[in-house]
Amino acid sequence: MENDQLSTSVSPLALGGAITGIFVLIFSIIYLFVRSPSSSETDETEKPSKTENDRKKSAPKSTTTKPIKQDTKVTNKFAHPWLCASLRAHSSSVTGLNFSHNDKYLASVAEDDSVLLWPTKDFDGKEHKHTRVNIAFDQANRVIFSPDGKAFLVNLLKENVIRVYKFEKRADGLITNAHAVLDFPKKNESPIISIGIACTGKFIISAEVNNKIVLYDTKGEVLDTIETHQGHLTYAAVSPCGRFFGSSGFMSDVRFYEVCFEKSNGNFKETRKAFDLKGHNAQVSCFSLNKDSTRAATISKDNTWKLWNTDVDYLHKQDPKCLYTGKLSYNIEDLGLIVLSPDALSVAISIDNRIMFYNLSNEEKKCEQDIENSHSDTIRVLIMDGTGRYVASAGDRQIRVFHNIAELKGLIDDLTEKAHTAKQLTLKERMEEQIHDAMSKIDKILNGAS
Repeated sequence: MENDQLSTSVSPLALGGAITGIFVLIFSIIYLFVRSPSSSETDETEKPSKTENDRKKSAPKSTTTKPIKQDTKVTNKFAHPWLCASLRAHSSSVTGLNFSHNDKYLASVAEDDSVLLWPTKDFDGKEHKHTRVNIAFDQANRVIFSPDGKAFLVNLLKENVIRVYKFEKRADGLITNAHAVLDFPKKNESPIISIGIACTGKFIISAEVNNKIVLYDTKGEVLDTIETHQGHLTYAAVSPCGRFFGSSGFMSDVRFYEVCFEKSNGNFKETRKAFDLKGHNAQVSCFSLNKDSTRAATISKDNTWKLWNTDVDYLHKQDPKCLYTGKLSYNIEDLGLIVLSPDALSVAISIDNRIMFYNLSNEEKKCEQDIENSHSDTIRVLIMDGTGRYVASAGDRQIRVFHNIAELKGLIDDLTEKAHTAKQLTLKERMEEQIHDAMSKIDKILNGAS
């Protein structure tokens, strides 16, 4: 009897425990099922950091992939008659562009920690091949080619130094085997905003926000340090002729310096103040010089751009002269950039995400084309190749390469005027041939004529 009572009292208790256990099991399964996706996501984000730490122990400073063919599946809605090519391969915003000195390559650098090297001969085609160079554990925002076309330089954002990469070329012209060979000593305390190299290869500059510009030789040895006293710097560049470098900043002037070398042995002698461009009423955000540095162009927050005669004897205190002031049709909300063609017959200006092309061959300085929404964000880089044929821009992940028809129209106007006054028949005939050639190029670009 006692055992029956015990059995009767235990059974409900056991049953209740079993039911509780079943509910706990069910809730546990549901909880794990719901939680599993976020747990997986966390694992995925943690794994790369472990892998990265492992890579840091053994990875070289840079790795180069094989030349890649552009993915033709990527779609792009932007179109324009002057557009030559849209280069798509970066996964983050492009921050720097540079044409090689022989104009055979375009280098691009982006926030995706890579440098891409594009053959310009492919611009007119449907496929745009490129070579990718990965920057390990750092990021660069500027890139420049060496004058000999055998290396390129970048400025590393984390290290805040210049790094040199050498490369080789395949038989078909594609770049391969790019590898880091030298890091310059760290001499800039604040972030580097610009780097440049003279076409002679005699000096390299790195310009930082806090007014300091450091000059190096090609081995990374410091030649000189200049304090520009312009509030803070917004831009700096070496002149195409290789004699000067200039800087613009918070102040309304642009300052140029000449880098002098000994005639006897070619050793560095001094950096001396050359001339200033004075006339704007607000900060100058960008400037550009033509091939022989006899002309300059500037753009300012005062919503004007200016063309200057810089062919002056500055040693005898002769100042540059403003030849033209253009009023911009749009206010510069974020950034304005300007680039002058090598022969000073055209200029390209970007304001936020639009680009304007001007013909400089006459007094009117006609705007030949105003291209809206060329990028989805503000244009951060605007450059022109050494012939004035192409203008390249970057304001998002894509690179736009435009035909510079304003240059061709400027050339036609310039040659037409000269042909009228030419006294020699052979000279006049040669000019007329050049005019016909330029007109044919425009027709081919716009109409596809052969």
